[in-house]
Amino acid sequence: MDHDATLQALHADLDALRTAVEQEDHAEAALIAVRHDRHLREFIETCGTQAAANGLRKLLELQRDLTRDMLARRDVAAAHLRSGRQSVRAANAYQQAGTLA
Repeated sequence: MDHDATLQALHADLDALRTAVEQEDHAEAALIAVRHDRHLREFIETCGTQAAANGLRKLLELQRDLTRDMLARRDVAAAHLRSGRQSVRAANAYQQAGTLA
């Protein structure tokens, strides 16, 4: 695979990964992450580290943006889980209070 095609594949992988994450398709996201890793390794092996560094700067920025988005989604999910646990505890407390009366 030539350098430009591999770099394009890396960008396409990140776009696909973002879509899978947004659609909460975790199985697809995992497959894409594996493919992205393979493409990244191919790119570095074929270009050499210095040439790869030049081509990967924009890609690194995209990866950082995606990571920030994924962390934000994780935090939202954690907040929902905490809220759900609090609701269950509150419902149990009300139920126990009702049976004590």
